[in-house]
Amino acid sequence: MNSNTGHYSDSLPPWRNGLARILATIARPLIAIGVWLGRVSSWLVLAIMFVVLTTVVMNAVGWNELFSWDDKVLLLGNAITINSVTEMQWHLFGLMTLIGGSYALHSDTHVRVDILHHRLGPAGRHWVDIIGHLVFLIPFCVLIAWLSKHFVQMSYVSGEQSNYGGLTDRYLIKGALPAGLVLLAISGLGQILDRLARILDPRRDAEEAGHAG
Repeated sequence: MNSNTGHYSDSLPPWRNGLARILATIARPLIAIGVWLGRVSSWLVLAIMFVVLTTVVMNAVGWNELFSWDDKVLLLGNAITINSVTEMQWHLFGLMTLIGGSYALHSDTHVRVDILHHRLGPAGRHWVDIIGHLVFLIPFCVLIAWLSKHFVQMSYVSGEQSNYGGLTDRYLIKGALPAGLVLLAISGLGQILDRLARILDPRRDAEEAGHAG
């Protein structure tokens, strides 16, 4: 397979090889950002498990307040209560989901709803990804991120916090929405450039299949 791909690569015009190399070079750091953040977000599972366990223990023991202090601390306020620990669960889960989406996109573990992708060859699948990212993914991410900016600003200006003695500074978790969508759009752009590079130089698909094998 290496000899065939090498022969095919030699038959490509130099401009295709050069352009594919440039596109892949630009795509690499864009994809790497999402992959790194996705791997970091996987460690949030442990944090979520710890918070859930803490909530269960506090409920069982009947503790309403775990710690308290005089000076206000970002997100926690003046105390760690059972309500703040409970709210931390969905804060962490939302954060894990938002920043982990880029990794799911890169590893192709996201849910696909098209019926054509698996029936097409490599080039056809790449074009489905490119069109899908350009027409749906990136516009959706940019639009929702832009519209949610006001949502975050209002939360910050109003000092929004829990009404039940839970977490404060609610703008932080709300700000994770546009941030996560921007990261997903960046990963989508990296995917587009990577797919174009693979279309221009099919050897890249063959090499990846060889490494996977």
